[in-house]
Amino acid sequence: MKNLRKKRNILFSFSFLLVLVFSSFSVSSVSRESKAKKTRIKVSAYNIRYNADADVKGGNGWDIRKKPLAELIEKHGFEIVGTQEGDKQQMSDLRTLLPAYEQVSYPYGGKGDLHTAAILYKKDRFEVLDQGVFWLSETPDEPSMGWDATDRRICSWAKFKEKKSGKTFYFFNVHFYWRLEVAKRESGPLMVRKIKEIAGDAPAVCVGDFNSTSETSQILAMKASMQDAYDATETTRKGIEDTNLGGGNFLGPAKGRIDYIFVSKNIRVKDYEVYSDRYNGDRYPSDHLPLASTIEF
Repeated sequence: MKNLRKKRNILFSFSFLLVLVFSSFSVSSVSRESKAKKTRIKVSAYNIRYNADADVKGGNGWDIRKKPLAELIEKHGFEIVGTQEGDKQQMSDLRTLLPAYEQVSYPYGGKGDLHTAAILYKKDRFEVLDQGVFWLSETPDEPSMGWDATDRRICSWAKFKEKKSGKTFYFFNVHFYWRLEVAKRESGPLMVRKIKEIAGDAPAVCVGDFNSTSETSQILAMKASMQDAYDATETTRKGIEDTNLGGGNFLGPAKGRIDYIFVSKNIRVKDYEVYSDRYNGDRYPSDHLPLASTIEF
């Protein structure tokens, strides 16, 4: 009887050990699988300043600053960048200086839609599945000037597939009108509505120059629907807070946070940084500072 009880105890112990081993293996496999499914992307917003004659006279012309601006994007590993203001020639120059990136772009603003709202992306990592544009106006689906604005403002967007994982997400890039209040105020709720209409419940990122500080109704409208990466970052923010140097000012100091990265609520923000890289000693490559976040979904 003792030997039988002893054998049963040994058998029970062995069975329990097998359960532990397989459970551990199963949990470990699930953990690895869960980790493998997460996608991380470094996204950025950067108003690169149009090629103004006044800048040339002041020693800050595009031909001087385009290389340090491209080097900044490459150096800090921005994988998708929403740019504002650059004209067709500026975007062509960036295509040459940043051969690892492709572009989705659309003209807007200025005299005769001379500016460009462009999305630069690492072409070896991402594929564009769809793209489009809408206008910041009462009739967003047709070329139009909105409310009290004096030129046309737009949001360009793209649906991306991350090639390795096959995951899809949306990226929106916008430039709000800058001077009069109605156009800015109305653009916030419009953005919320159009992002929901286009992206649905899919992961979505919206970056740009909103020409609005964080307490304004248009930014509060965005925050009610999406997360401000400035607030949502899971690690300590890096760099200064303000992003706007002032029109045509390449020396600083910055005065106001008007450039943003917003993400849908199914995206995690791992970090947030405003970059203050300079060239020729004290010059910034643009009159805005770029910001970037690593996002995960």
